[in-house]
Amino acid sequence: MTSDPVVQWATTALFGALAAHSLWRLSTTRRPFDAASHLLHLGMSAVMVAMVWPWWARLPALPQVAFFALGAAVFAGAAGWYGLGAPGPGAPARGAPGSGPTTAVPSAGHHRSARCQVVHAVMMLAMVWALAVMTGPGGHGAGGHEVGAHGAGQVAALVPLDTSILIAGVVLAVVLVAGGVLFVADLVRHLRCCGSLRDGTGSDLLAGALMSFGTAAMCGLMLTG
Repeated sequence: MTSDPVVQWATTALFGALAAHSLWRLSTTRRPFDAASHLLHLGMSAVMVAMVWPWWARLPALPQVAFFALGAAVFAGAAGWYGLGAPGPGAPARGAPGSGPTTAVPSAGHHRSARCQVVHAVMMLAMVWALAVMTGPGGHGAGGHEVGAHGAGQVAALVPLDTSILIAGVVLAVVLVAGGVLFVADLVRHLRCCGSLRDGTGSDLLAGALMSFGTAAMCGLMLTG
């Protein structure tokens, strides 16, 4: 995706840290959906790290596309589920303390928020978009093809970005930036209320913000390279 060593190492550091966070949360959560969410983000972080290095071109593309398409479907389904007001397993019932509509960040964590689930789904769709751009017809990419480097600081011109691809990338990037702002706003409310960055909700919101902004930067890099 890029041959700029600064971008490569910055991406590796950011998404490596996010992968470590997902592993930590996987070891501490007891809710099946939350575990699935952290597992999906762990896979996303791993692929984001791999994408900026030349050896990513040796990895098969189809399993990656299938993984992120499944992730997008899971998060979209969760968004609809919680958008309808379903509490989900382990969440407080409607009307119970901490479950009211005025609660800034529900006691069960941001995993019960429909709008946050939409952002997670968009993250997964952005990965599908990036893989399609990097491995589509006429381009190079994963699965045994070489990713061509075009000089330091440039993104490999993998697939010609026609109007529809450009529009999709711009929309994804804009939504991800807005999602990152949403996570930051929820994190501020959480910290002002009673939380900290050391609890699950606080760390999840911070990780969500970093992942949103990092994925938006990836889209921007591919759009402008």
